[in-house]
Amino acid sequence: MAPPQDETLANIRKYAAEARELQDDPMDFDASRTEARLEQTVRELQARVQEQQAALEKLRAASSIDVEKAAYASEDPREKLRQLLAVKNAYTRLTSTAPFLPSQGSVLPALLAARTLKENIQGTKDAVSSTQEQVAKTEAALRNEETNLHDAHLIAQAMEKRIQRLRAQHEDRSQKTPAQLAKELIATKRAQKEGYDEEMKQLGGALNDFINDYLSAMLAAEELGGPVVGDMLDVETDTLAAGFTKKGKVKSTKKPVSDKTRQRRIDQIWGDKAAIDEEEEPLTEAEAADNEMRQLIENLFATLTGPGGGRAYYELDRDSAASRFLVRAKIAQFHPKDARKLRLVDFGRELDD
Repeated sequence: MAPPQDETLANIRKYAAEARELQDDPMDFDASRTEARLEQTVRELQARVQEQQAALEKLRAASSIDVEKAAYASEDPREKLRQLLAVKNAYTRLTSTAPFLPSQGSVLPALLAARTLKENIQGTKDAVSSTQEQVAKTEAALRNEETNLHDAHLIAQAMEKRIQRLRAQHEDRSQKTPAQLAKELIATKRAQKEGYDEEMKQLGGALNDFINDYLSAMLAAEELGGPVVGDMLDVETDTLAAGFTKKGKVKSTKKPVSDKTRQRRIDQIWGDKAAIDEEEEPLTEAEAADNEMRQLIENLFATLTGPGGGRAYYELDRDSAASRFLVRAKIAQFHPKDARKLRLVDFGRELDD
């Protein structure tokens, strides 16, 4: 009698040889044969189900025990013990019973394997998608944290430089007398004032050029019933002389408008702001609008720096395109209850407070 180990090795070698033969054999792609095997497998499963149903009905007919009641443990200890013994006996009998296996030509194992593979593949795809989303979120969070870290480093460097400057200033001041510090402070303030004055001159020149080259013509066009400032960027002198229709379009006149008609219209709109001496040439519409804008800005500045400060309003003579433009540009603001009162927006007032 061969020892058990030799018999086990022989079985392993036999199984390996059979598996190699099956692997070397070409796969059967005969559709008719596969369909026949599927039908046979279905019939076997149906027969097995019918057999199990018949056995269950026979058991129910032969037994007087309520199945639904027996499915739960009884509260009576003796009854519960009998239930446990019955379950133990059932497991003992079923252990020695050979399990149901499909026939040799059945495709049920292949179907079960295919279903398991499909579930595994789908689960893997879902896991990959979920992992990709988590990776994307993690990368976005990482980039955000890197940006925050970079900003923190810049802030730390700026704070260190600021601390070094303050320490140097403190050391420098500690070595000087109060009189020297006062002189340096006065010199610094004077230099700042000179710088501010120079910058104001440059900004004033830029404002004058802007009003003279661009804004005055657009203001005149709006006053004459034309488009709002900004809608027509290039406004010619001939366009202003011709005027605009009620719909805001340029009038097309075959004959040039006389100077008297233009002067009368200018006087009606701008009034004494456009008044001139007899020896001077008459003002154009753009020049009249230019004068009104400059005078309005001067009056607003005078009101801002006057006794009332930033809370005082300048009272307008009329509702003009210049005042509306300053309000639209967020440079000035009307009184909440009186649209004839206007004041400049004091941008530094909140910082001073």
